[in-house]
This record gives sequence, structure tokens and C-alpha cells, in this order.
Amino acid sequence: MSDFERIDALARLVREKGVNREVLVNSLYEGLVKATEREYGTPQEIQVTWEQGTGDIKLEALKTVVDEVAPGAGHLEISKRDAKKYDSGAAVGEKVAVPVDISSFNRASINIFRQEFLSLVRSAEREQVYEEYGDRLDQIIPRCRVQQVYKNRILVQVAGRIEAIVPAEERARGERYDQGDTITPVLIRVEKPESSEPQLVLSRATPELVRRLFEREAPEIEEGVVEIRAIAREAGVRSKIAVASNDMRVDAVGTFVGMKGSRVQSVMRELNGERIDVISWTMDKRVLATNALLPAMVLHIETSKEADPDTGEEIQRMIAVVPDDQLSLAIGKNGHNVRLAGELVGYRIDLMTQSGWEDSRKWKKMAQVDIADLDSVSEKLAERLSRAGFDTANVILEAKKDDILSVNGVGPVTLKKILAEARVRMKARGLQVQEAMKKAEEEKLLQQAEEAAKEQEEDSGE
Repeated sequence: MSDFERIDALARLVREKGVNREVLVNSLYEGLVKATEREYGTPQEIQVTWEQGTGDIKLEALKTVVDEVAPGAGHLEISKRDAKKYDSGAAVGEKVAVPVDISSFNRASINIFRQEFLSLVRSAEREQVYEEYGDRLDQIIPRCRVQQVYKNRILVQVAGRIEAIVPAEERARGERYDQGDTITPVLIRVEKPESSEPQLVLSRATPELVRRLFEREAPEIEEGVVEIRAIAREAGVRSKIAVASNDMRVDAVGTFVGMKGSRVQSVMRELNGERIDVISWTMDKRVLATNALLPAMVLHIETSKEADPDTGEEIQRMIAVVPDDQLSLAIGKNGHNVRLAGELVGYRIDLMTQSGWEDSRKWKKMAQVDIADLDSVSEKLAERLSRAGFDTANVILEAKKDDILSVNGVGPVTLKKILAEARVRMKARGLQVQEAMKKAEEEKLLQQAEEAAKEQEEDSGE
């Protein structure tokens, strides 16, 4: 028995998809009108009713009662005698509802009915999905089961009836799925009903997944007691979250970690072992960066701003100084630790060892030319310039001319002489420092070579 011999079987199929009653009735109506037009040349006047008590669907054509049916009008008219079968009180000129037997139509008409009906149902179903999920962006979508795994995406079934996809770029690194597996993703996009692609686009890589998983584990988040202020994530590898408490009696980090690490471990299991660092949030970016670079110890942080060479946009930059033996710890495997710390803080973080930083400070200090060493600056003027903040030739060259001219005793002529001499002295000092750095590097390499040779000699003696 086909769906078209028993329309209620087709209706059951649609109900299983979750399409509502009104959509089902309208779709049946539109499909049947077109099918009757194809069957008879002109459409019948159709009515579709849903019996609420039984759940049955009735398809009927409204035919006009006449004394004698005109040739070729049998689909529009019915004789008074035949009308009595459906309505004992039927009178000429009135209309009588006559059941439509779709199975008696020819194949072409049945196909038109089928195509029109299913097309309308699919369209209505997609509209329903759009309305149902349009306001659920960045939320976890439960009951997702893998249907098919492709190279560029995973096809997923949501709630047992809706197709969704997880694009390749939204998969966490190292995650593998088989048909029938269940997954817990976040909804990141809902396609318009007009699209032919699966409407729900899901993600296992978004940082929002980490946030939502913690919300499931920690009711204090929904209560507003604690919150996540920032997240940086490399899906499948490591995440860093900065958390804060809105109640001074509650420890935010402890709340997220849970008793004996139960909460954070539960989230890690859901993320297939992805490591999660929970740190305290602070408005002080230096302190936040220090915490974010744990487990490495940060000795000193310098901040600066510079222009991006490609876009010209201003970049916030940090130099974090760490002990020489903790550089690799601060960098992390494949650079994950320092990269995620930078994302969390909102700065580009460059690392420097303590010895390297001390050398840098030494060379920087050596490159400076004291303002009192310039022949064009008298002792009294040097004192006034220093009090105004212009204590080196380096500062003088970087400052605005109007700011220097505001110092008592500095006129246009004097300023011109000071700037000219400062450039000459700085250039000469720069050459001296470069030579000293080169010599120091050669001595360092020579020392390393001697130590290596000594170690080799000791190894040979053993």
C-alpha cells in the first residue's frame, strides 16, 4: 500500500517530522488543487479537514448539485440523486462534499500532488526550524547524533529529526567521530529557510562551548555569583579562562575548579581531555598576563604600543621577562601557553629571558648620551632640561620641538645646535654600542666553544 493510496500514512510521516497541523492541512490543500488541475484540466474546489478526535484527515471536493451533470463537468458537478448519498437534504444549486480518492488519479497527477505536497512541507519545516532555533545562538544543542562523517564536515541529526552540520573548521583538533556517536556542540549559525543546505551550523571549536559547559557544572554562574570574563581557546589542545566573583565571600577559581577538581575535570572530559587553565580576572593587564603565563614565573613586564606594519593599526604589546630556565615552560608546547595568554589579555606577548633582558637594559643604558655631556648645553641649562624630563640626547631627539622650547633658556638657535650635536653624538654612540655588542657576542661564542671542548675532553677521559 503506497502513501498515495492512504493519505493518512503520508500524514503520519509528516507528523513524525514535527510539522504542525496547520502546515500539514495547507500543504495537502495546495498539492491536491494542483493535482486535480492536472487530472481534469481545471482545479476542483477542495477542502481538507482534520478530525481532532481520531486524528484522521479528510480530502474532499465541493461539487455543485445539478439535475443533470454537463459533459466533462463530472469533477465540478454532481447529480441530485448521487448527492443524496453524501447529504440526504442536498438541493440543486447547493454544494456537497465528496471524498477525493487520490489513488484513482493517473501517475502524472499523483506525482504533481506528491512533489507539491512534500515541497511545501519541507519549506514549512525549514521555516519552523528557523523560528525555533533563531534565538538559540551560542547555546548548547542537546541530543545530537552523528549521521555521516565527511572530509569537510560532519552531518548531524538534532532532536531525531533536523539535519545539522559541523564544518571542518569547527571541529576540535584530534576529535574523531563515527556514525551513531553523540556529540555536544554549540549552535553558531542558522541558515535562512531559502537555503538548500542544512540549516543548523554547529561548532565544537568555539570558546562559547567552554563557557556553556561550565554553566552546566556551576549553578553559581546562572545565579550571578561568579562569571567568566575572558576565554582564549585552542580547541582540542588548551583553554584559558579568566573568572571573577561578584561576592567577596566566594572564591571564583575554586568555584570553577570544584571540589577536588570535579567541575573542571568534568568539562575536560566533555572536551576529550582538552587542558583548561582557570585564573583570576583582574583589570590590571600586567597582573592578568602574569597569571595567564602560569606555570611559568614572570619577573617583569613592560608594555608598549606600536603600529602593525601591514594594517597600520595600533597593537598593544607586552614583553614578559621569565627566568632563563623557564622560557620553554612559558612558551608551552607549540607556543600554546604564550599565544593563549596573549589572546586572554588582549596583548601581543613577547617573552624574554632574565639574562637577555638584563643585557638589553645594559646596552640600552650604554646607548644613552647624558644631556650634560653635550657641548652645546651649559651646566645650568642641562639642569633645567633634566628637571623638565629631557635628561638624555635620546629623549631630546624624540621630543616635540615646542616642548623643548618651553624650557627657560632654550631658543630656536640653541635648540638647533642641541639637536644637531645630539644626532652626531647618538650616531657615534650607536656605533660604539654595536661594536661592543659584537665583541661580547664573539666572546660568548668562544666561551661556549671552550666549554663544549672541555666537556668532550672530560667524556673522552672517562
